[in-house]
Amino acid sequence: MTEIILTSDQSQQFANATDGVAFCDVAGNVIVRVPPICNKEEAAIVTEARRRLASDQARRASAEVLARLGSREPR
Repeated sequence: MTEIILTSDQSQQFANATDGVAFCDVAGNVIVRVPPICNKEEAAIVTEARRRLASDQARRASAEVLARLGSREPR
């Protein structure tokens, strides 16, 4: 495996990135993108969403749900 050593400034930028990182060459061309790492709570949300998508339960579009909620009379 090839190792690339980052400067301390680059290491700090990489460590502090919250929305992923794009590594570019000197011309600004993206070489590779590294997605952000999810925390445990975010990972649980993604896992649950994937589980629901894989199930055979009926689905409803957001517009349908919002329309039903909008048609309810306020209390």
